[in-house]
Order: sequence, then C-alpha cells, then structure tokens
Amino acid sequence: MAAVKMGVGMLKDLEACEYVEARSTSKSSCETSRVSSSCSSNAEEEDTNSAEDDISTDLSSLGQPMNLQSEHRLQAPPTMSMEEHAKQALETVSPDVVPRVWAVAAARAFEYMYPLSKKNGDSGAGSAPRLDALDAMRWIGSIQIVIFHMYLFEDVPKSWRTTTNWFSTWTQLFFLLSAFVLAYAEMMREGKKGAEVSLLEYLRRRLTVIYPSFIFALLLKVAIGAKHTKFEWQMLPLNVLLMQAWLPLVDGHDGGPWLQAWVPDAWFLSVLVLYWMILRPLSRFFAQRSLGFCMASLFGCWALSTLPQLFLHDNQLANWVGCQDVGCTTAIFVAIKGGALGYIHVFVAGVAASRVFVLTCMCWCPDASSAGGSGKGRFALDSAGTPLLLRFGCCFGYGLYLAGVLLTPFLIDDYHMFFHNGGMLPVMLLILLGAAAGSDPIAVWAFRSKPMLLLGRISYNQYLLQTVVHGWVVSSFGWDRTAKALYLPLLMVVAYCSQRWVERPYSDYQRWRQAKGIKGCDDRCIEVVDARCAVACACC
Repeated sequence: MAAVKMGVGMLKDLEACEYVEARSTSKSSCETSRVSSSCSSNAEEEDTNSAEDDISTDLSSLGQPMNLQSEHRLQAPPTMSMEEHAKQALETVSPDVVPRVWAVAAARAFEYMYPLSKKNGDSGAGSAPRLDALDAMRWIGSIQIVIFHMYLFEDVPKSWRTTTNWFSTWTQLFFLLSAFVLAYAEMMREGKKGAEVSLLEYLRRRLTVIYPSFIFALLLKVAIGAKHTKFEWQMLPLNVLLMQAWLPLVDGHDGGPWLQAWVPDAWFLSVLVLYWMILRPLSRFFAQRSLGFCMASLFGCWALSTLPQLFLHDNQLANWVGCQDVGCTTAIFVAIKGGALGYIHVFVAGVAASRVFVLTCMCWCPDASSAGGSGKGRFALDSAGTPLLLRFGCCFGYGLYLAGVLLTPFLIDDYHMFFHNGGMLPVMLLILLGAAAGSDPIAVWAFRSKPMLLLGRISYNQYLLQTVVHGWVVSSFGWDRTAKALYLPLLMVVAYCSQRWVERPYSDYQRWRQAKGIKGCDDRCIEVVDARCAVACACC
C-alpha cells in the first residue's frame, strides 16, 4: 500500500510539473526558476556521507506535494481509478527505485537487529574493547539451569532426566565468566594512573550491580513464600549480608542445608564475594605470566575437577573422616557442591583465561600522533591474528557440548560431580574465548543480535528469580502442563521488570553519585573502616 501511495504521489507531481512548465513560458526567468525548484527533489538540500542516506533522501522526496505559487495552481486532473493511478505511476518510476527501496529497508532492519554493528567492538579511544557477546552466552547457561530445576523433582523419562543433568553443569560458567571479565578489566587497567581503591570499596562497586536484584528477590520470597522455619529465620541475617555460603551450615534437626533457605539460587553470589577478595592479586600474578604458564594453569585447573568426583562419589570423603550422620555428610556435600571449596579452581581458570585472551586475541595499537617509543596507544581485537581454534571457539565449544549430550549421555550419570564442578572447562573456555574474540559466526550473528542482547541483560535476574516465580506459580495454579508452559515466559517478564525498574535505576544512581562526588553512609563507613585498618597495619 505504501508503494502504491508513493507511485500516485509521484504521478501527480510529474503532471503538475508539466502543466506549470507549459504555463510559465511567458513568465520571467526568475519565476520559471522558482517553479522548477519546487518540482525538484529535496535530496539536493542534504549533504550526506553514505549511500544509504542518499537513498533515503531520494525516496522521501517522491511523495512530497507541490509547493506552487497561487498563480500556478492547477485545475483538478480528470478522475482516475486507484488502479489506473498505480499502473501509470509504476510505469513512470525508474526501474532502480524498487531495488533501492528494498536496500534501504534491509539496511534499517540490519541496524535494528544489530545495534552494535557500527561500534565494531570498540568503546572509544584509549579504552579496552567491550566484549558485548558475553551476556548472551550467560543467558544460554542460565536458561538451561532453569529448565533443570523445573524437572528436578518430576517423574520424567530417563532420557530427558539425563539431558537435564547435562543442563545443570552450566553453574560453573558464572564463576568462570565473572573471573574472566573482572580480570580482563584489571589487566587493561595495568599501568594507568589513579590510586587503587580499597578492598571494601572494590566489593561495594561489585555489589552495586547485583545487590538490588538480590534484595528484591529476597523481599518477594519473604512476602509470598510459604511458612518459614526457625532455621530460615536464623539464616536471614546471613542472607542479607550475602554470607550464607561461606560456611556449610546445616539444620541439626532434619539435616536441611542453608541451600533450602530463602533464595536458594543466590548461593553463588555469596561464593563470588569471597572470590572477589582474591581477584586483584590473582590478576596481577597472571598478568606477568607467559602464555605457556597460563595454558598449563588451565590444564591444572581442569585436572582438579576430579577431586569433587573423588570426594563425593558414594560419600568417600565422609567415610574417610569417619562421618556417618546425615548432618555431617550433608555439610560435606554442601561445602563442595555449593560452596567456595568446589569452584575455586574454576575461578582461577577464568583469571588465567583472561591472560590467554589478551596474549592471543588482542594487539597493541600505538597512537599515530604520539612520538616513537612514547608508549601511548590502546589495545584492540586482533581478528587476523586470533588462532583458528578461538576464532571459531563458539562453534567448536557448542559442537563438543552437543556431541557429549547426544552421543555419550551416560557419562553425566556416572561422573556428575566431575562435570558439574569444573569438568566442562574445555567446552566453556572455547565458548568464552570465542565469544570474547568476536569473530565466531555464532558470536557475530546470534550473540550480538538485539534479542540476544536483551536476553543477556536479564539473564542474572532470570536465574535469581526462578525459585520465587516457580513457587508462586505452583501455589497459585498448580504444576500441570499449562502452568509449565506459562512458567518460562512469565519468568522472563518478571526478570525484565526487575532489571528495568530495580537493577538499572539503582546502578545508574550509584554511578551518578560517584561522578558527582556525593558520599553516602556506605562510603563513610568504608572510609572509617579503611582508616582504622591502615592505623592497625601501621602499628604492626
């Protein structure tokens, strides 16, 4: 319909121009110039630098009405049907117009679907390249864990149970990804001016992003959850402080661990707080190491994944220490599968992987304006120099994962703790480094698309709110097929609302306050504690 209207408008303009030209032969040259200028295209009024803008300007002028003076107004042309107008207009239009219309539409659709296409991985002069494709892979890991929890206590076919057990192994990705991103930022900051912030200030900055959504989920759990036990109320202060996973606390009456209290899926946040305390020393250590040392470290971290399988298979560690009661065996299980002891090697692997990424996928670009040997410049992604294995890391990584799920499903049942606590490191490192390098087809065409960027932003809230939304759906509608079909879309809607109206406003406010130099009570408390720690260290 739009093409028809455009053709009709163009036909009317052409007829008007011919009529005016015939009537204006007796007029002065300035009058003729004025009339002809009103019939010309508006494209000459704009100075554009791209072919796309030229096309857009040409098309926008086709349907514009005549701007004739009063003495040149016309009588209405003979009445014609819409079909006749369209036919005559299409015969008049140049054959190049339709392909150009489709070219503009395709260009605009591409810009909408890939808003980062013009940035090309850069974030400005003097800054490290942004790794925009990483959020999408986090959502893929998050949704698999959500599906695993959906069917955790369901009576499902053995084949589907085995598949969902593979889904559960993506928990380790959160530790690997957090270590990689933060270590990458620290390594890109090496040598830059500015005082290093204290440990408490560093933790506060990390919590600025994740804490609002966590508190929101905790408040929802308190408000709409079922009747809570005495053990849960005792665990509430530790949950508020994100310290619930620092020790394997267990209810002495029924052996229930802290994992069953309040927001169970937030245990990884508590573990991350501990890991963040050692992140900067680890980053400085690996920043001075060679590629061979980092690769050996990655292999060593993967080899350490055999320890959880060795310790927890048939309660071997509990038998070795003479622990027989339910509370003791549960505490050992929680300390390894859901505590800091079980993923420290995965976190270290993320730091080492960031150094491998800098050495293999990036290059130093000196400033053209700086004098030779001044050292000024910036890091940039080196697509040509990236190894082939990492250039297509997402393809290789997801290919290996699918091969394991489809061809060797029995492995997850026999060696679940190995794969769950670090055994998937080779697969996830390939995907992580491939997405960070930005040359992989999956990273370019899937991870950097607008839908996946949106899903990546809500991945954290989606993971955090899954138990809250699941409990509300079960209590309100039961857990039949209809409820299961509505659960995932509802979870993503709630996650989007949490990210849009809880996480983002608070984070933006904290950044604004930091930019303005406004100090709050948290800043003052941190300053007091840092000052007293400095005095105590000086006395020692």
